[in-house]
Amino acid sequence: MSPYLGGRLRLAAGTALVLAGLALACTGQAATYKSIGGSEVNLRAGPGTDHPRRFVVSRGYPVQVLETQQGWAKVEDYAGDVAWVAERLLSEERTVIVTEDLVNVREGPSTDETVAFRAKRHVLFTFLGKEGEWVHVRHADGDEGWVYAPLVWGD
Repeated sequence: MSPYLGGRLRLAAGTALVLAGLALACTGQAATYKSIGGSEVNLRAGPGTDHPRRFVVSRGYPVQVLETQQGWAKVEDYAGDVAWVAERLLSEERTVIVTEDLVNVREGPSTDETVAFRAKRHVLFTFLGKEGEWVHVRHADGDEGWVYAPLVWGD
């Protein structure tokens, strides 16, 4: 099949993109990051307890809210998995998760800064802010530092 999109198909694709953009604008919902607020929370295949459980996550797990409907939020995680969770089980506290095997957490937002400590894959941090391509984070034990943004998810 040719990579060229003929006039009709291109027009239909363009119209679909415009309509999708308008739908998002009309709902007033932009994708936002939140974290899981409960200790063990079921993420489901659909918006309701009648839908099967896809997996269980713990407090602080970061998610991106894609849409909401009738008290349920459609969320995506760092692995690209999409599921539904009751909105009341989400927290406004932002967290990030380490996505690489081992990352340096530095004293400032630069590779010129001293390494304060290291963190392994799946370690959670509280998101404190962002400066350029660097994320300011705090670990549960109180240690703070800066991580290069592509090495974590949730910022």
